[in-house]
Amino acid sequence: MAYIKKNVNIFLLIVIIVIVVAFAGLTSYYQSTYRNLSQSYENQIENVNNLLDDINKQRAELNQTALQLSVREERESELSTQYLDIKEDYDDVQDELESTESNLERTQDELADTELSLINAQNQISSLTATVGELQSEINNLEEDKGDLMDDIDDLCETIQTQTNLTLPEECS
Repeated sequence: MAYIKKNVNIFLLIVIIVIVVAFAGLTSYYQSTYRNLSQSYENQIENVNNLLDDINKQRAELNQTALQLSVREERESELSTQYLDIKEDYDDVQDELESTESNLERTQDELADTELSLINAQNQISSLTATVGELQSEINNLEEDKGDLMDDIDDLCETIQTQTNLTLPEECS
């Protein structure tokens, strides 16, 4: 029994040493595994935080872009409205210009007709003035002739009266 007790004690000692070594090995293994897991966890948390920062930056950029897009759409809508108003005004002015050009053309035609009528009237006035001048000259000539004839009649009447004692014709009175 002493042999068994001695062997059992040695056996128990060996078992305890094996268990202590196993605990030490397992503790060392779990400690390194925990350290690796902890470091991996911290790396993952850092990655997640970086990703969250990136997401927040992207979200801010997206919000900024959405705001810019909204402003652009509003500006585009405003510009579109202004364009339509300006186009409408342009069309109105274009129509008014065409109407004014048509009126101008009609007025120019009327002016040309009036100028032609004026030239014709001036020519007619010149012609009539020349005719009046000719007729006035003819009247003056005829009055001179009449005066000469009246003088001749007076001379004849005197001659008739002096040479004959006849009654004088009516023309002599």
